[in-house]
Amino acid sequence: MKRRAVLATGALSLVGLAGCLGDTEYRVTDATVESSPGPLALSVRITTPGAVIEHPADLELTLTNQGERPVQIRSYGVWPFGALSLTTSSTSDENRLDVHLYSPAYEESDSVEVGPGRASMRVDGEPLTRTLDAGASATTLYHLYGDDLSRPGTYYVVQTFDGNESEYSTGNEWTTFDPRVAVTIEEVSQLPL
Repeated sequence: MKRRAVLATGALSLVGLAGCLGDTEYRVTDATVESSPGPLALSVRITTPGAVIEHPADLELTLTNQGERPVQIRSYGVWPFGALSLTTSSTSDENRLDVHLYSPAYEESDSVEVGPGRASMRVDGEPLTRTLDAGASATTLYHLYGDDLSRPGTYYVVQTFDGNESEYSTGNEWTTFDPRVAVTIEEVSQLPL
């Protein structure tokens, strides 16, 4: 009877692992803001480091107005960052790998459409303009799914949808909001098929 219990337990364990076999897992090991524009300070926090097909890694971006005056921020899709991607190169290299970041804010927005299976995304060209008061902050959560990644490495957060980049203004002129954020992703060893 003990042999049957051991065999049944082993079979159940293999069935439980079947969904995990062969799926590559990734871990976000570091996220660093390398530069932030004007009176705005950007911070990034890894809230969930592991990324697999069933569960995304999560990055939380926070924008703080460190100036003494209100700052107007204009973005596309969702405010204040817009729709974001990760890319392996900060230049327009044809061999670079772009990976969409997804936000729960996309579901609440009338300006962002995400296609079936997250394969495609469209961002409305209508800007969202709001004011960030002095000392105030705005935070947005972004998901990174493991099935969207094909290799580990250093990625950079970019706004690449229809050429619409977020901008800020403390007066009459608009300046492109182009912070530099580096995200390091490592592959986690996987179970063999």
